[in-house]
Amino acid sequence: MRREGYARPLGDWVLAGEACVRLVAASLTLRLLPFRWVAGTLFHSRARTGNSEWVERTAWAVDAATRHLPWRPTCLRRAFATSWMLQARGFSPQLLYGVAKVASNAFQAHAWVEVDGRPVIGRREAESFTLLAVLPMPQPTH
Repeated sequence: MRREGYARPLGDWVLAGEACVRLVAASLTLRLLPFRWVAGTLFHSRARTGNSEWVERTAWAVDAATRHLPWRPTCLRRAFATSWMLQARGFSPQLLYGVAKVASNAFQAHAWVEVDGRPVIGRREAESFTLLAVLPMPQPTH
């Protein structure tokens, strides 16, 4: 019996390998470097919009890599890895960060990624979170 996610083209598994590398990089940079520097690695690209195949394949690759790593990357690490992968292919992803109150004095944070306003990863979980920040900051339209 074949498990559904394993019947993917080789190129998708190569992309999942890249996602593993990006998740390790995100984990290390967020642990070792100031957040301002890491956030500065996100930028707007002018090249690509609308090609949902790459966006969907990237989301699948990050999810697959997350399931196969010996630790559970946080949503913020997953969001940076996804954003970096999409940027490398000419997309302009936005990393969104929000909080939700979970107890009388406790808050929970969550990060997710969108491209052209469409969810890539983490959006379903984000519905109960109040948006605090968008990285990179939206470009003014002139």
